[in-house]
Amino acid sequence: MRNKKVITLMLVFVMSLTIILSGCGNKGSKSTGKTEEINTTVDDDGKINGLMYKEGLPIVDPEEEYSFSIFTDGNKTTDEFYLMPVLEEQTGINVDVQLFPYEVAKEKYSLSLNSGDYADCIGGWIMSATDILRFGVEMGTFIPLEGYFEKFAPNIQKVLELEGVREIMTAPDGHIYSVPYVLAAPKVDFNPYINTRWLENLGLEVPTTTEELRDVLQAFKENDANGNGDPNDEIPFSFDPVNKKLGYYAGWFGMPVNDYGFTMVDGELTFGANSDAYKNMIKYMRDLYGEGLLDPEMFTIDQAQWKAKGSTDIYGVAMMYGSGDIMPFEAGEMPDWVPLPVLSSEFTDKPLWFRDSYGTAVLKNQVVITDNAKDPEVIVRWWDNMFELENSIQTNGGPLNKVVFKDGDNYYTDNSKLTEEEKDTYSWVNLYPQSLPRYIPTDFEFVEKNPIFKEKENVDKMYEPNLVSHTIPPYWATAEESSRLSDLQTVISDYIKEKTAQWIAGQANVDEDWDNYIKQLEKLNLNEYIEMRLNALNKNK
Repeated sequence: MRNKKVITLMLVFVMSLTIILSGCGNKGSKSTGKTEEINTTVDDDGKINGLMYKEGLPIVDPEEEYSFSIFTDGNKTTDEFYLMPVLEEQTGINVDVQLFPYEVAKEKYSLSLNSGDYADCIGGWIMSATDILRFGVEMGTFIPLEGYFEKFAPNIQKVLELEGVREIMTAPDGHIYSVPYVLAAPKVDFNPYINTRWLENLGLEVPTTTEELRDVLQAFKENDANGNGDPNDEIPFSFDPVNKKLGYYAGWFGMPVNDYGFTMVDGELTFGANSDAYKNMIKYMRDLYGEGLLDPEMFTIDQAQWKAKGSTDIYGVAMMYGSGDIMPFEAGEMPDWVPLPVLSSEFTDKPLWFRDSYGTAVLKNQVVITDNAKDPEVIVRWWDNMFELENSIQTNGGPLNKVVFKDGDNYYTDNSKLTEEEKDTYSWVNLYPQSLPRYIPTDFEFVEKNPIFKEKENVDKMYEPNLVSHTIPPYWATAEESSRLSDLQTVISDYIKEKTAQWIAGQANVDEDWDNYIKQLEKLNLNEYIEMRLNALNKNK
């Protein structure tokens, strides 16, 4: 028997305040989610709890055949993400990635939490800050992680020490429940793009006003704009089903809003889904829909079907993150799409677009470790290894020595020697679950010998003069408020979404319904919802 010594980790906060963390690191014992000390046993070989190496890689003995599970949302076209076997070879850990499209993942996420049958890690776009409060602060389903970060994750610790990151990540009870995700981010997340080949085929210019757009869409509809010999297969204007962002278009009429109806006006949080600008947006879109200029399936198609249709060149204008969502373009090529400008209308002298960021983003609810995890310290070490620079840049640029190459201290990408099959295998969506954290310093850039056109940078530059001056600040509601805030947000945003779809699709009349819509928002406790959001922001300040 090897001699073993027990080390009790007491984490000291300001003025000797002891932070008690949930979760036990012993192999085979489920983390309880209760507040308790973390006890770890380090043997003479440097293993912790007989499993984890104290330092370096692999994290566990490969003979252990150790694994943990991650549930997340996303898509891929290959059987396995390219980088996961690479990470397994490094760490000795197999990760069971339970991946589902967003709509399916959202439903399964709620069902699993209610049943107790959930993964060791949960991540992606399916979680909200309210979930962190409810399932972390209140229920202990998500375990506090700052102690594990401090002891086992030097890379994550460095990210937490970046300006403002720890403050954003820390919940009202003083704990951190998720792995930080800090990244360079476009100022404009979603915007419409217009098909330049269609414009050239019909001898048209990029529109600059809402009425000019109507004329262009009409021309797309009435002519063989895509040049395939069929004048009836064109869809003039379509939308990413998950990110239609219809509220953004209210900026063409004076006030853009997000999916929850909020925006910033003169630096103050403002609800705008009951404004004249929002109503005028609906009337404009209703007219376009009635004239057959909008995708008739815009409220019914799923994202996979939408992308498949888009790849056949039947969209003239599309609301999306980037044109590569439907028509990827190669390094050295220019896409057949340009961003549609922020259009002016008769209703405002200064059209606006929603600002998603200032160029960087701190995502505070992107992945959590649950109380079903047997060994949180092992999982935290796996994530910390994910934050190694070369691992992280491979999630974005491609495999090292296949697409990403190192030249001195610089990294560059080159896919010119890849086969078409390899290009698919190493494409962005197939490298890694892209909804999950990694860390690439915001000033990092590939030195590209065969550069790909930076489409989002082009959008940011074009849209900057018309962007709302402030982003909506991140906030935490108190534990007591979180449940109520979540309920109000769901009911109100669902009602806005439902009525907006009905009005645009012509199933109801916005002029006749508007007053009742305003009254129903009041009955749904809109004023309480606004007040709670403002209070949460004020407490953060």
